[in-house]
Amino acid sequence: MTTRNFRFTYWILSMLSLVVLIGAIGLSIRIGTDKRLPFFLADARLYTEYFLFSAPIGIHLAEALEMVALSLGICTLLITVLFTFQKTVSAEVYLLALWALLVDAEALRLVMLLVAQRSTSIGALVSLTRIIYGARFSGLIALFISGLYAVGIGHERPQTGYLLSLLFGAMFAMLMPISIDRFQSSFMLQAGYREITVIVTGALLAINFVDYLVAARLKEDGSYALAGVALTVAGALWMWLWDQRPFFWSLVGALCLSICVFVAIQRLHRIYLWK
Repeated sequence: MTTRNFRFTYWILSMLSLVVLIGAIGLSIRIGTDKRLPFFLADARLYTEYFLFSAPIGIHLAEALEMVALSLGICTLLITVLFTFQKTVSAEVYLLALWALLVDAEALRLVMLLVAQRSTSIGALVSLTRIIYGARFSGLIALFISGLYAVGIGHERPQTGYLLSLLFGAMFAMLMPISIDRFQSSFMLQAGYREITVIVTGALLAINFVDYLVAARLKEDGSYALAGVALTVAGALWMWLWDQRPFFWSLVGALCLSICVFVAIQRLHRIYLWK
């Protein structure tokens, strides 16, 4: 795959992430100024308050600010990749960039909140829930394939990883049962097989970590091990942010996730720079 193709892909991912960030900011303003949302969430027995500098913040605004922080971190990350990849064309980073963009899909939870408030049709909520889960599954598979690339499997065709990630992610999301009467504090409908999903996600993150350790041993470069640690921590934080968390800690989690992915990408760039 040529450097030109990498550049084109990173431009697309960066622009999409920027659109998500702008959308998240706009939705946050809309949610923060809607005085009816607290009553809707109270009726659903979901409303709670957090505090920022002693000022109360409702769960709806806390979630919106969390999504803005996450989108800002991902957008900054992808723009950094766009302007630093030229000398280090890495298949692993190519897959990590896709995962980063798919993490941005969590911002759709804000859309779900507004749809749930204003619409009596459950079809849109089901569809949005499947899209978010599809993005989660696709991102997980992309992260897993990056570990395979690190040990040298399929390294010559990184674009195939994109197709496999999106295909299998969409397939798993379509097969997942969705409960139409359980609106959660994450502003999503409850999906089935939650325990299995968490176990499988944790297992794939662990396998990905092992892959990077094996790569470090095979290629005698500790940077792979550091990248594996950073990605494992980022993946764990990503799973943790799937649910509504205390406001301050959710912001810390979003920031740490972006930093961990940045560290992993920098280490992989360093590896390829000296090859």
